[in-house]
Amino acid sequence: MKFAALVPHRDCRAAVEKYRRTLFARGFTGAFAFPAVAPLAFLGRPLDPAELKNAALNLRENLGEKKICCSGYSGYSTGNGSSAGLRFFGVTLDMPLLAFPTGAVLRQWENPILAPALVFPEDGPEQLPVTGMPEPENSFRAAALANLAFTWMGNPLGITGSHSFTWDLGPLFWLPRYSGKKP
Repeated sequence: MKFAALVPHRDCRAAVEKYRRTLFARGFTGAFAFPAVAPLAFLGRPLDPAELKNAALNLRENLGEKKICCSGYSGYSTGNGSSAGLRFFGVTLDMPLLAFPTGAVLRQWENPILAPALVFPEDGPEQLPVTGMPEPENSFRAAALANLAFTWMGNPLGITGSHSFTWDLGPLFWLPRYSGKKP
């Protein structure tokens, strides 16, 4: 699986890891850690460097002086309403929708999820554990875009809740610094 991903600056890492510990302390069935990024779009092919640079520039222009803010919890799936897709659950980012090349995108999410928990359809609960989660406190301006290749190796042991996967984050394309000038 290929994703276009938003990667927060390392200065945000402590807040992201605190959130991740809180999420996994809830201990819901079928949850696995995903990289500390926000999948923005499910891709049919990786984006080339020029496409990522253009998307980073587009996001900075649309954000202006605003920060990317965390705004509650949500979940979404990589599938099209079927159980075939992976489900994500986590803190929702309030940010503008990016303009990616239409030929590359299979599915794009309006409200991406930062550092999500990955929930496999056959293992996860129908209702995800939103109740009792503390309000997210993270916001950031510095971020990059990158391709994320995620490989699900399947369920090698044939046991419910047993999954194996790897991921590879491509080169980072940083959002330009906000200049204070209006386009």
